[in-house]
Formats: sequence, structure tokens, C-alpha cells
Amino acid sequence: MENRTVLLLEDDRSVRQLLRVLLETEGYGIIEAVDGFDGIAKAEQELPDLMILDLMMPGMDGETVLSALREHPKLQSVPVLVVSGKYDSLETLKDRVGEANIFPKPFEPSRMLDRIGELIGHPYD
Repeated sequence: MENRTVLLLEDDRSVRQLLRVLLETEGYGIIEAVDGFDGIAKAEQELPDLMILDLMMPGMDGETVLSALREHPKLQSVPVLVVSGKYDSLETLKDRVGEANIFPKPFEPSRMLDRIGELIGHPYD
């Protein structure tokens, strides 16, 4: 079974740790980035199966990161889940990532795991 990797683009350490533990427990490989520039560089280098993107990050916000990812030939088809407490921006992103891929903070972990499984499969299947 191939290892499915998830890139976490999240500047909040506690949220990043929560997501890492949640996903590692399910068998996913994890790549972490603390800002948009780091996230894009790691995405280009690692080519993850899925990305979880926070909107409010230092340096380059999540919406700018999403635009850069969608323009990148090797990354444009990688599914992106948006996780944020910036509720007004979440509504405008529904057309770009799909309503099922938006997770307002606080989010339901089981719902997120179900969606990740739908998009890239479960590592233990």
C-alpha cells in the first residue's frame, strides 16, 4: 500500500499538532508548513496527495497560496481542504475548492477524516 501524504499549511502550532496526530493515527504521512511560502515550496518538492490549508497565515495568506497552487502544473489537481476561523472568506472559496472541502474552525475531526478518505482513500484500505 502506498503511503498517502497530507501537507498541513497551518501557522497555529496547536492546530497543526492536532491535525498531525489525527492524520497519523489514521496512517497518513504528514508534511508540515508554517506559512504560505514554506507550504508552496514543500508542495512542489513533496507532491502531496492532499493539502489542508489555513487562510490566515503570516507572509502569504491562504487565498494567495490557493491561487498559486491552482496555477502550478503539478499541483493544480491536488485536493485542498480549507480550514479557517475567517468565516467571511470561507463563503467566497466554495466555488474554488467545493463546499464539502471547507471546514470552519472548530471543525468535526470525523467529518474531515471522512472527506479525506473520499478524496484520496484511506491508507489501511
